[in-house]
Amino acid sequence: MIEWLAIPAIALVAAFIPGKKMTDEKKIQQIFENRKVGINQNDNFLYPKLIRKYNHHTYTTYIYSLPLGVPSEAFESFIPVLKDGLNKDVEVDFDEVLKINVFEHGLPESWNYDDSLLRSATWEIPIGNNHKGTLYHDFEKYPHMLVGGVTRFGKTVFIKEAFYTLLMDQLENVEFYFLDLKGGLEFGKYLSLPQVKAVASDVFEAAEVLSEIVDDLKNREKMFRAKGFTNIVDTPIKKRTFVVVDEGAELSPNIIAGEGKKYAKFCQAALSEISRIGGGLGLRLLYCTQYPTKEAVPMQVKMNIVSWISFIAAAQIGSMVILDEKGAEDLPSTPGRAIYKIEKKKVVQVPYIDDKYMFKKMEEREHEIIHAATNRKSVNDNRPAEYDENTPPAANT
Repeated sequence: MIEWLAIPAIALVAAFIPGKKMTDEKKIQQIFENRKVGINQNDNFLYPKLIRKYNHHTYTTYIYSLPLGVPSEAFESFIPVLKDGLNKDVEVDFDEVLKINVFEHGLPESWNYDDSLLRSATWEIPIGNNHKGTLYHDFEKYPHMLVGGVTRFGKTVFIKEAFYTLLMDQLENVEFYFLDLKGGLEFGKYLSLPQVKAVASDVFEAAEVLSEIVDDLKNREKMFRAKGFTNIVDTPIKKRTFVVVDEGAELSPNIIAGEGKKYAKFCQAALSEISRIGGGLGLRLLYCTQYPTKEAVPMQVKMNIVSWISFIAAAQIGSMVILDEKGAEDLPSTPGRAIYKIEKKKVVQVPYIDDKYMFKKMEEREHEIIHAATNRKSVNDNRPAEYDENTPPAANT
């Protein structure tokens, strides 16, 4: 049990005497004592004990042993106290010991995308810059991703950054289906690219596109069974198909009336199937919503996604739906600031990319983009279906 003593804020401030500079190590210890972080044992009060310290280039790691009986989870609520007391960004981690990383500098307020972030021939995208460098997400390891956050704080920019990176890194092997449920305004402009197979702008078009994708998924299953494949990463198949949903709440049957309701139910069922079995067959789902509620994110979709990114959430419930824990509601109102989570939360600044930059770079590589798709199509057209490495056989084969 941790005993939390309610110390007025003025008392914490008074602990740091003006003119007398305290080290971060002493400040942390002072905060432990002021807040009574520890456990009573007989007549003694045991605090976390510093066992070693590592100085890195831009941050310092303090490692503490915890008294027996002190639950590590309780320190999650202690992070804001450390940040305020040290007036620095901190990161708390637990691995049998308590690790506190204290960073000398905050995250950048903004960060522009450039092509140095590309990792050619991989399925990795830059998630963002944190205190330790640039974090990447590998869609081969974690095929699906759930993205949430209020509008105008970076969600759509992140989708475009992921799209651009995957396109440039894998010109010959990637294809995209967009369910752009804000009227097709964001991604309809990319429909001329041969790697973009379809852009749906409403629930009816989304149902049509998803029907095509589900049929393709069934054909892939047949081909995998015939060849004895179990997971695409262990096969010579190079093609990956990304299904990008921008504003999944628009597919919720609870907010759609009339004939559209049955189409919405089909869309959610199809997306659930893609999330359950599509990963091993080469489908990658990027599911995004600015209204992260249980109705907007189908349970089957949520259960089959283990990588999440959340920009600032309007309320704690939104953070709980996306991340399974609170935190996104407390992010600063900085466009591009987000929490990326697979096993542990990481606060990042997502790189900013705009349409002007994307079109400029695409124009520079226009010949390659068109040639890659044309070359792939001609190879597949001339190869017998049973030997086609990239395209599953048609339903009647």
